[in-house]
Amino acid sequence: MRHLSRAIALTAAATLLLSACASGADEPAAEGTGSAGGGTTEFEAKDPLTLGYSVYDLQNPYWQSYSAGVKAGAEAAGVDVVVVDQKSDQQQQVSGSLDLINQGISGLIVTPVQPSALPSTIDAAHAAKIPVVIADIGTAGDYDGYILSNNYNGGEIAAQYVIDQLGDQPGPHKVGVIELHAGSVVGEERVAGFVDTLAENDAFEVVASLDGQDTVDGGFAAAQDMLSANPDLEVIYAANDDSAIGAQRAMETAGKSVQDGFFLIGFDGADGALDLIDQGLMSATVAQDPYGQGMKAVETVLALLDGEDPGFDDEAGRTVYFPVEIVTADTLAGFRETRAAQK
Repeated sequence: MRHLSRAIALTAAATLLLSACASGADEPAAEGTGSAGGGTTEFEAKDPLTLGYSVYDLQNPYWQSYSAGVKAGAEAAGVDVVVVDQKSDQQQQVSGSLDLINQGISGLIVTPVQPSALPSTIDAAHAAKIPVVIADIGTAGDYDGYILSNNYNGGEIAAQYVIDQLGDQPGPHKVGVIELHAGSVVGEERVAGFVDTLAENDAFEVVASLDGQDTVDGGFAAAQDMLSANPDLEVIYAANDDSAIGAQRAMETAGKSVQDGFFLIGFDGADGALDLIDQGLMSATVAQDPYGQGMKAVETVLALLDGEDPGFDDEAGRTVYFPVEIVTADTLAGFRETRAAQK
């Protein structure tokens, strides 16, 4: 039921939202006191029950898959969902999210263009008794749930793959790491999981850790520098697949090849990396599951509406860590079949 007080609250929230300043999309999860943390918001399931998903950008295959997962999750639960493409535009997401709230949705899922704009969006949703689940990227404000890949574990998995391949051979094996841009919490977790796991094995030595700026060109430059300084380098781990693709090009320039025993591992499960694995030019990638995360986001927001425990892995941060998997030449065909079935 829409009361005057609710309209006033939403109008005030809109003003705050449209004036929110832009900042990096890598802020750590902020601890709040929302319904999951402190029980301060009472949610209301409206009839008919409709969810809203404010998605980052549907031109990106990753968010296409995430959106497909949200739709599949809603269909499985027998509820409606409205998906709004924000086209990588923070201001458009601010107004688009508010529009979803004004449509009378019962739950809001947001993949933020900029987490800094989230607090006012969340305040507006809470004024309308709507729970907010953040779907990847980063958080800020008094959100009710956060879904993201288990990035630290992904780094662990990548390191274990390297150990399985080289650990029984005399070392130390020299390893290079290509980081995401400075301040990326996701990148820090991916690197930490990898480095911490390798540090437990005396057969490996990380001799370089450079910023790849998340791009193909950045990955090329970082890999070129570390290969020039360490011609006996045997392993490169990149914290995203674009950097790994750039590293592969630098390897070619330096006369290095996966087929000759070099190991190149990326992170994301992007199509370009899968193609390189298929061609024998890349060893592996740690694949995320955006489709599965989308389904989990729906499950989480519905649990909050029902007053149930969503089963957070990190209760304080109200976070669900979604599993990742490593894809190699041996598992590529099966992985692609599964991904194709999700479209």
